[in-house]
Amino acid sequence: MSGDSSFFDYTPPAEQETEEESALVTVVSLRSDSHRIKGKKYWLATKVDDDSFELLLLNEHRVPTGDPRIIGSGEFAAHYTLELDYYQQHVRPAMEQQDARLSRGESHREQGELYSAEMEYADALAVDEKNVRATFGLGMTYLEKGDVERAQEVFAKVLQLKSAFATEHKHMFNDFGISMRKNGMYREALQYYNRGVDLDSSDENLFFNIARTHYESGDWENCFRYLTMCLEKNRGVQEAQKFCRYLIKKTEEDETMLREMGGGENGDTLRSDILNLLRKMQVAAGVELDDAIEKTHEIRDRMIALEEEDMQMKEIEKDIYNVDADF
Repeated sequence: MSGDSSFFDYTPPAEQETEEESALVTVVSLRSDSHRIKGKKYWLATKVDDDSFELLLLNEHRVPTGDPRIIGSGEFAAHYTLELDYYQQHVRPAMEQQDARLSRGESHREQGELYSAEMEYADALAVDEKNVRATFGLGMTYLEKGDVERAQEVFAKVLQLKSAFATEHKHMFNDFGISMRKNGMYREALQYYNRGVDLDSSDENLFFNIARTHYESGDWENCFRYLTMCLEKNRGVQEAQKFCRYLIKKTEEDETMLREMGGGENGDTLRSDILNLLRKMQVAAGVELDDAIEKTHEIRDRMIALEEEDMQMKEIEKDIYNVDADF
């Protein structure tokens, strides 16, 4: 099934960033390692508030990597020592070089220079194999190249990166999901979005994305279910409202869709479940209950009429077949 409406390219608006005071950033090491020359560990330390600090381990390339660890100010003062010169001489230049690689990769990809983009992202991942921007960028590059197999490998890696699902990466998360859907990778896109729901079940945009992915794959029941969940969380999402109106109109006009919704081995049970979801979806979108019930009854009657037409046609075909068989 193809997306035949422009809202399927909808990208949720980016949350407006607010200016914050510059956080205290430095490098620290363990006091107990002060005597060590080889194998000494360093962390990038960022002050979160008066009572806590965020630590990111520095790898052999002197860039922060992995998931952050939060510690209290007491533990920070008791067990860690500042390494101010190490930050200025080694870490800051390494981070700036890494950011330059990522920026070049993103620029190449935006200009359609996919081979160059792939090289830059690969270089960035050689420095930090858990870098989220590089991982997302590489996956997007493979998708744009049509290399689905390698994109799936990156997709599997993304699911293992807890930091990939942080709020700051929402725009990359959304772009990657859209690209997977457009490439027909419905199963992967759904796994991806459901992983996001596990981490942030309050984001209505995730439910919208899941609904339209089910739409693309022809799963009407789950399409209606997740769009209803999106609208119940935030009726004000205009694209979800538009999607709801589009689906209701489509059920009135698309006989193929009505046959699919009421067919299958479960028959009447499936039809009943879907009609209940259709009614709930309309109510979630702000339609009066009586109006939603009336519209649902109209759709039900049309589904039953089509089912009867199909049964009559089968009987006619059966009669024709039997007549032919007598000769």
